[in-house]
Amino acid sequence: MITLQHIQKQFCGKILFKDVSLQIGVRDRIGLIGPNGSGKTTLFRIILGEEPVDEGEILIAKGVQIGYLPQEVIPMKGNTILGEVLKGAEHIISLEDKMRILEEELSSLQAPEEQEKLAKEYGKLQERYAILGGYGLEAEAKQILKGLGFKERDFYRDTEQLSGGWLMRVALGKILLQSPDLLLLDEPTNYLDLSSLVWLEGFLVNYPGAMVIVSHDRVFLNHLVNRIAEIENERIDLYSGNYDFYLREKTNRREILEATYKAQQRRIEETERFIERFRAKNTRSRQVQSRIKMLQKLERIELPKERREIHFQFPAPKRSGHKVIEVRNLHKCYGDTIVYQGINLTIYRGDKVALVGPNGAGKSTLLKILAGVLDYEDGEVILGKEVIRAYFAQHQYDLLRPENTVYEELLSVATDENQTKLRTLLGTFLFSEEDIEKKVSVLSGGEKSRLVLAKMLLKPANFLLLDEPTSHLDIPSRNVLEEALRQFSGTLCFITHDRHLINEIANKVIEIEDGHLELYYGNYDDYLYRKQQLTLSEEGTRQSPQTQRLSKGLTKEERRKRAQEIDQYRRHLSTLQKRFNEVESSLEEATRKLDHLNRRLSDPNLYLNQRETYETIEAQKQTKEQVRQLTQLWEFLALELEEMKLLNPLSE
Repeated sequence: MITLQHIQKQFCGKILFKDVSLQIGVRDRIGLIGPNGSGKTTLFRIILGEEPVDEGEILIAKGVQIGYLPQEVIPMKGNTILGEVLKGAEHIISLEDKMRILEEELSSLQAPEEQEKLAKEYGKLQERYAILGGYGLEAEAKQILKGLGFKERDFYRDTEQLSGGWLMRVALGKILLQSPDLLLLDEPTNYLDLSSLVWLEGFLVNYPGAMVIVSHDRVFLNHLVNRIAEIENERIDLYSGNYDFYLREKTNRREILEATYKAQQRRIEETERFIERFRAKNTRSRQVQSRIKMLQKLERIELPKERREIHFQFPAPKRSGHKVIEVRNLHKCYGDTIVYQGINLTIYRGDKVALVGPNGAGKSTLLKILAGVLDYEDGEVILGKEVIRAYFAQHQYDLLRPENTVYEELLSVATDENQTKLRTLLGTFLFSEEDIEKKVSVLSGGEKSRLVLAKMLLKPANFLLLDEPTSHLDIPSRNVLEEALRQFSGTLCFITHDRHLINEIANKVIEIEDGHLELYYGNYDDYLYRKQQLTLSEEGTRQSPQTQRLSKGLTKEERRKRAQEIDQYRRHLSTLQKRFNEVESSLEEATRKLDHLNRRLSDPNLYLNQRETYETIEAQKQTKEQVRQLTQLWEFLALELEEMKLLNPLSE
């Protein structure tokens, strides 16, 4: 569908791409990753024809429609939210306008011949309109808007009333309704809450076209992509799998490259020693010259440059009291809108609490109240003994002064730290000597996030309140933050749409919906499991016709046993399905590894190194045996799953 051939691109004096080629097929789902500034957005602009290349060519199949969601907010004026989204399907709207014109003409015509001619034309338009889904267009647009967090009452609001984040959701809705052949999505999850993100993920799983996604959400990438394209060192390296596969495969490739590099270095050193030893001997001159030419022709292996990554840990905080914060009978409203009416909440020392819930439920409001930066109408918020709070706002401008330089902003919260310590701290957050003189107003989203985190390190706190701390951070930076939060010995309350972070950090999840708080112990997966169990329990209470039929004529004790049997069956089936999926994934990975090793063994150059040859042959034998064992296990589990489904107690 789209082919980039031998692309070279330089931007602001920096080479982004050098002899890069990439193909995007009609069903490809590619995760585009790389450090900030590596050229991900530039690559999108090249595909769109908005950015020229220095060398190479871009081939795009005729008629291919491309939908692009940029990172920046797109201005929208003079339309309602629903009207703006419907503009995404202009080709259908155009047909609708033509049909309306013909309807008016038909009603005014008197001559039967002219009516018949116009009616045929109208019939063709109507058929085309139906094929393109015109009759369900508005309903689909509303469904997309609901999925992205809009309420029905919002549909006819003017777009001028929306903040930047909501405008980005409208832009995303337009693209999804348009349903182009290729989606180019640049950080589509940045402005979404968790429920909207999960909805978008489900929508894209079933999307019929191709997509290239830039995202720092590893769970999102794992669920959606089947290839990873990594921009690094002016190249694009491809990996056939999701993000987790990419991590494993990259490590394998790096180990192979390092081993090959060391072997080549040994050969070079041996050759150079030979040359030096026999350079002066006439009897060996031919051999010496032969080795000199060999070194000159040798294509030397280069190890990629190490990426700069942030490094930090939250300082060990002062120990707080057992009860960190207590909310009693709290009421909060914005004008006539009631957010909370008499809620209660207690957070204890060592708790790591994730707040989840739909957009507009009041997560950020509650976090601001807990942080002491937002007032409330009634109730009490009691701070525990020796509790020191630190708050990370969702929008960094809430905490940063745009007129300050990076250094001045950090200095504003410093106490007795000297200049060297402050500069060193900024360096650990990747701010160079030039960067620290930049004004805050010109920083990128990721740079602002890093600066806020640096400020938090200067004020040791034992109660951290974080609102979307991973927004605009790349995956390596998120991993560093995750590790720092895991080791943090204080108390944490946070909001994030990064499910991986919740799973790794949280020991409690509080769901906020319709002004109520519901506490779940454990991480995000535990929360989902418990929600599922509650749903099944409610379904059992409501008793579907099938359940009623199964329970009819049974005593109370028999019905209880029957319910236990069904619950046990579901849990067993779920465990078996999970194990089957794990084995299937391991089998695919082992098969790919075996294919790679077989290709290595077919390369004549391998046999120039005896040790490397032996290691590759051994690895191939072990992997072949692993594939055999996994295949047997996969077949066994597949049969067991089939039998389990046949024994479904609900089908009796």
